[in-house]
Amino acid sequence: MSPSVIAGIVAGLSLCVCAAPALAGDGMENMTVADMARWAKDHTAVIVSVLGLVSVLILWRLRCLGPGGLNAGERDVKPIPVAMWLFCGIATLLGFYLGGQVGYEIVGPIEGEGTPRDQAIMTILAAGVGSLLGAGLLWFVHRQAPESGTKPDWVDIPLALGLFVVIYPLLALSGIVGHWIARGLDTVPQDRIAHSTLRLIAENMGDEWNWALIAAIVVLVPIVEELIYRVFIQSAFLRIVRSRWIAVFLTSFVFVLAHWGVLPEGGKHALAPLFVLSVALGAAYERTGRLGVPMVMHAAFNTLNIVLAFVIDPLAE
Repeated sequence: MSPSVIAGIVAGLSLCVCAAPALAGDGMENMTVADMARWAKDHTAVIVSVLGLVSVLILWRLRCLGPGGLNAGERDVKPIPVAMWLFCGIATLLGFYLGGQVGYEIVGPIEGEGTPRDQAIMTILAAGVGSLLGAGLLWFVHRQAPESGTKPDWVDIPLALGLFVVIYPLLALSGIVGHWIARGLDTVPQDRIAHSTLRLIAENMGDEWNWALIAAIVVLVPIVEELIYRVFIQSAFLRIVRSRWIAVFLTSFVFVLAHWGVLPEGGKHALAPLFVLSVALGAAYERTGRLGVPMVMHAAFNTLNIVLAFVIDPLAE
């Protein structure tokens, strides 16, 4: 089937989805914004599935999929041995935990998730110390392997935002599928807000410390996590297996395992979109060879989740 035929099918499906509200009732002119919102909510799975198909088509047309789809970035990780890549990743991770421990000592004993102030201090110190240590190791890596994708650029920002828009329907679709699976296999009720920190932010909208916590989640956390998982660990895997796709998937398994303990029992359904996100970030890093791309995409993902948490929590009341 030719690309034009596939594009025609996708366009036709999208048109059908968009036109359905008007055809189902008395006409679009009699529908309010609330009616359209309710219709979209009732047909979320269908809408996201169609948009996901569009995403796959775009990625296919960009030749991102397939065995050689990630070779365009031409990252060269060979000048640095596997042990050094792993050392950099583990050292940055230890810096992250050390900063968090210092934050815990500052705020003192906390109950449950604590307050936005508690989480803000611990997150800023954890991600801040990890980012500083990771940046120092990144400087060393860049000197030894300048073609390994370790230099950010301003052009990374629009490129990353465009890629995020393309892959987001796939993230949303994986979230729906993950929720269905978790609901079917687990006796624990699944929370619509999967992450406990997002729940804390949504429940304390008037707290001034929320802004510090949000800034840390949007800026610092993507930096330190992408340094650990994409730059260091993924490069180590790539050095071992010499396959970009395999390195991306192996890194994604590690990424999901690292987040397993962070999610509450009612939020395990978020593991599916986290895995898809990690694959997208790793693939984007290999495809572009640009350090800033996965960082900005990760920041966009965290930002959108925070916005959705503000929207979902009032709707659930």
